[in-house]
Amino acid sequence: MRARDLFGVAVRVIGLWFLTQAAYWAYWGILKSNGSGLGNPNVPAREDAASASLYVLLGVLLVLLADPITWVFYGLPVKSTISNKDSPSDSKGGA
Repeated sequence: MRARDLFGVAVRVIGLWFLTQAAYWAYWGILKSNGSGLGNPNVPAREDAASASLYVLLGVLLVLLADPITWVFYGLPVKSTISNKDSPSDSKGGA
């Protein structure tokens, strides 16, 4: 794999990490809103919901826009060229 491909994978992994963070904050927000008494009482359920929303937004953007983000840092991908085997000037037959 090239550095460009690894960068794209890293962006997607960070996006997935943000999605797991969103699940974490949503879990605590749901527990607090049900009045279970679990979690940090100094952080209200609204802040947990806001954090979950932010992480969902960032995670989805990073996963879906990984290719454009890679293009920003590495430029557009190089077009593949015709190999020497396929080029017509390399034919050995003829008159």
